[in-house]
Order: sequence, then structure tokens, then C-alpha cells
Amino acid sequence: MREFLLLLPLLLAYVKCDVVVLTDENSHIVQNGEWFIKAYAPWCGACKSIAPSWIQLGAWAEDKEYNIAEIDITVGYSLSNQLLVTRIPTLFHVKDGEFRTYQGSRTVDSWKKFLTSKDYESLAPMSWYRRPGSVTMSMFGHMVSFAIKVNDLHEYLTREANVPVFLSIVTLISVPMITLIVIFLVSVWGIHAIFGKPKPAHTVGMQRAQPFTISQGDKEEDKKEQ
Repeated sequence: MREFLLLLPLLLAYVKCDVVVLTDENSHIVQNGEWFIKAYAPWCGACKSIAPSWIQLGAWAEDKEYNIAEIDITVGYSLSNQLLVTRIPTLFHVKDGEFRTYQGSRTVDSWKKFLTSKDYESLAPMSWYRRPGSVTMSMFGHMVSFAIKVNDLHEYLTREANVPVFLSIVTLISVPMITLIVIFLVSVWGIHAIFGKPKPAHTVGMQRAQPFTISQGDKEEDKKEQ
């Protein structure tokens, strides 16, 4: 009974908490409003140690203008790759699309003060080309996500389908190359079919010379002169 009473505040926090789980499908919502995001991994010991405190912070912010969120970097590839998460847990503050990396202590009181006192204003925001959602980071995130999916497919082929490693590598390299070649050839054929065969540059604007012919009247005049 005593253990239950000790765990009761934590259980209530779980019930009341408003921690948003970010995924590749909904990560765009952090571009608007104020967000405090935790990037973590399920196997991370340090992440597990601050999990109860993060839930308490979510319960505290439920009726406030702050949005408390978390993203599992093993699932939400797009946003975590754009954030360039190199160590976990890492906390990010977002205010109307401006991202900052939190560098304070990992306690509920410190997080509350950071938000209410606007301590984030003393931190330099990420450069425009490093912000998630920018063209550069969106392309980077998609490239990394594609590479991860290719690696997952390679593991499936070698472990589940029992395909030899060499054959799997050759397949994963050759199929995209063949696809690109086919797309290129189809594009060239389509352009040729729509616009016709292109003219050489030196003939553009030139008129085709007409063949010289001698009329019957000219022939008769030449005979008379002779």
C-alpha cells in the first residue's frame, strides 16, 4: 500500500500529461507556437531516468501555452535527422520555427524556469539552413531516411529472405541505376516526340536553298541568240 501511495503522483501525472508524440507524419506541427522537445531512444538509460520528470512537465504545461513533446529517434527519422541529433537525450526549444538547443540541467524546476522566464532568448537560434523544415535540411532528412530504408531492406533480404550478401548489394545498387536510366530514356523519347528532332545551331533561322531551274522560255531565247 505504501509503494502505491508513493507511485500515485507519478500515475496521476501519466493520466494528466499532455506530452505530444512526434512522428514523421505530424512533425510539421512544431513550426508554429512554442515547443519543448525531447529527443530520446528507448534503450537509452539517461533517457529513461528523465522520463518521469518529462511527464510531470507535460502535466504542468497542459493548461499553458507551452507544448511539451518527445520524439523517438529510432522511429521519427525525418525530424531527428534534420535536428542532427548526435547524443541523447537532447532537448530542443522551438518558438515560431526558431530552434534552439537546451543546455541547462535536467530537472522539472529548471525546465519550468527556462520556459516561464524565457531563458531561451539568451541562446543563439539555429542558422536558417540548419532549421528543420528548410530546403537544405528537408533534403538531408529525406536522404538519410532513404538510406535507412535501404539498409532495412538489405537486412530483410539477407536475414529473412536468405539472399546472399553480395547479391543483395548488387540488387540494391543496380535497381536504382536501371530505374534512373529508364527514366532518362523515357524523358528523352517524350521530349523528342513532343518537340521533334532539334535543329543544329548553325541552321537555326536559315532558309533552305531552292533548286535552280531553267524555264522553257529561257531555253528558246538562248537558241535564238545562238
